[in-house]
Amino acid sequence: MEINWKLILSDSDSHHVRLMQSVLETEGLQTSMIDHSDSAFPSTAESELFVLEEEFEKASDILAANQ
Repeated sequence: MEINWKLILSDSDSHHVRLMQSVLETEGLQTSMIDHSDSAFPSTAESELFVLEEEFEKASDILAANQ
């Protein structure tokens, strides 16, 4: 079975992305984060948070309530 991830959040503040990841995981959602801060230009690097495609709407609602 193929896992389909969908980007839900991209931010240069990796701490914020990790915090939102924690919020989503507390709600029982599966997440995956890619932190590009180890790139050649860390000040411009984005961290990306992904959720399962079928959980995207629920995750969007949760993030909107926690912004």
